[in-house]
Amino acid sequence: MSLSEEQLRKEFRRVDKDNNGSITVEELRAYYLPRQEMLGIAPEIAEQEIRGLIKRLDADNRGTISFDGN
Repeated sequence: MSLSEEQLRKEFRRVDKDNNGSITVEELRAYYLPRQEMLGIAPEIAEQEIRGLIKRLDADNRGTISFDGN
């Protein structure tokens, strides 16, 4: 299943709580950790996944994820 660009933008906006166009580690953690906890995933594992996501998706190495890579 492939998500459309509009679906991806909608999910991005859901995580980008301050609506500044980028997702910080803190915003990703606030969104992701409760969902992982519900699935029974250890906080340490979830934290590793969060750090991995930032590392893979942070195109400009500012510690944030932006939708367009800017």
